[in-house]
Amino acid sequence: METLLQLFAIFLIVTAGPAVVVLAATRSGNL
Repeated sequence: METLLQLFAIFLIVTAGPAVVVLAATRSGNL
């Protein structure tokens, strides 16, 4: 179970990381 939780955490980081960068870039671009 621990390995599944670790993989899920890594998945969230990998998917949320670029998303946050894109949102920040678009917000700064709009401003």
